[in-house]
Amino acid sequence: MIFEPLDFIARLVALVLMPRVNLTRFHGVFAPNSKHRALVTPAKQGKGNKPKAPDDWQDKTRVERRAAMSWAQRLKRVFNIDIETCQACGGTVRIIACIEDPVIVEKILIHLDKKDRSAQASRKDTF
Repeated sequence: MIFEPLDFIARLVALVLMPRVNLTRFHGVFAPNSKHRALVTPAKQGKGNKPKAPDDWQDKTRVERRAAMSWAQRLKRVFNIDIETCQACGGTVRIIACIEDPVIVEKILIHLDKKDRSAQASRKDTF
């Protein structure tokens, strides 16, 4: 079968999906607006389930609730790393900078490695 160029493109374009459209559509109790969806899905999400929000949720404005998480909050959520709490005293740590330049990061790591080696050497001398 040989197509004319416009016919070929028309058939090809028909196969291209619309952007930002879900490929899976759910019906019945699995539909997003089903009042019984929360009863049958593992995440317990749906129209019939009211979200259990923390107490401070109602104190925040609508804009604050919709604001994106900071990278520190994402680290805590995904990897369970709490960089906002001091490991030594348990106090709050204030983030003062985010260094992303690879050259500067390498300089800092080299300096810390040298400092660590000198501290280890001084410990060996004391024993």
